[in-house]
Amino acid sequence: VALVEKAEDLWGKVEKLRNKANELSIEAESLGQEAEDSAADVLDLLKESISEEKLEEANKAQNSCIDLASLLEKAKKSTEEADQIEVLAEEALAASESALEQHLIDFPEDDEIDTM
Repeated sequence: VALVEKAEDLWGKVEKLRNKANELSIEAESLGQEAEDSAADVLDLLKESISEEKLEEANKAQNSCIDLASLLEKAKKSTEEADQIEVLAEEALAASESALEQHLIDFPEDDEIDTM
């Protein structure tokens, strides 16, 4: 029973991490579009002339790109962590199945009771 509970706990963690990675990816997609639009606007602004205001806009666009990179890195780490925990969950599930099979070999009368 403990092995099954461990597997269930690990699968729950995998689900949470996958959801987090998905949320981060959606947020990154939105931020990516904003960064792209901002960069395009800045390029247009800088073609005309350079001013302190335009340089500040360029700085904001650059910061958006940095934020996007950071967000993508977090999403990647969540996905990698979910992958690692998923392997542990699969191992825990296999161990619980093996323990159940061994229990049924050691105590065949328990299997007979379950099937009645």
